[in-house]
Amino acid sequence: MRPRHPTWLAAGLLLAFLATACTSPTTGPPAAAPVQRASIYAAIGASETYGIGASDRYREAYPQVFYRDVLPPSAVLYNFGIPGATTAEALRDEVPAALAVHPTVVTVWLNVNDLLQGVSPQTYAPQLRQLVQAMRRNAQARVLVANMPDLRQLPAYKACLPAAPASAPQCLIPAGLVPSPDQVAAAVDAYNSVITQVATEEGATLVDLHAGGALMAQHPEWLSSDGFHPNGLGYAAIAHVFEGAYHRTA
Repeated sequence: MRPRHPTWLAAGLLLAFLATACTSPTTGPPAAAPVQRASIYAAIGASETYGIGASDRYREAYPQVFYRDVLPPSAVLYNFGIPGATTAEALRDEVPAALAVHPTVVTVWLNVNDLLQGVSPQTYAPQLRQLVQAMRRNAQARVLVANMPDLRQLPAYKACLPAAPASAPQCLIPAGLVPSPDQVAAAVDAYNSVITQVATEEGATLVDLHAGGALMAQHPEWLSSDGFHPNGLGYAAIAHVFEGAYHRTA
């Protein structure tokens, strides 16, 4: 018959095992790497976002240029721009579709149509605020908001002034309703004041297109034949302003 181990030996081995188990570091499965959200870019706006004036809006509109220059190849672009849209119309027709794609980057350029349709800054401001709040989605998306360019520099406006240059496009403002340059400047400044306020208070990034007004005036080749909308060159210049704002707040 094979001799049995003494009970004290078995107890000693058990204690040794327990001691080793209690003092050895516990190792579990490696921690999961944080999930990186795919970059989804939603462009909200009107004709300038849509790309009116470009020879190929699918390549030359400013959102397309911004998308190619800034975002990774895996990013997805949704251009929701509707020509002629006001901010109120964008809230109704663009924002719900944009929210449905859960964007991580949003550009907003909505102001000129509001001004042209007589929307006061006091009415415009809460509409813009509502739009920015919706797209920020509890700070889950970076939102860039453009202000209004200096409309006095546009050939479409200069064509309506006395002694308009012969090369100016046709004036589309009825006679007697053409605002003076000072009136245009005051209206643009009033809009830009509330745009700056909303962007600051809602955590969005201001894109200062107004500061580039003089540069646009120096480059008439950046405008389409209507003297109002940019062409491909103009959209590239505008995209670079958006890109500069994006990188400054990265």
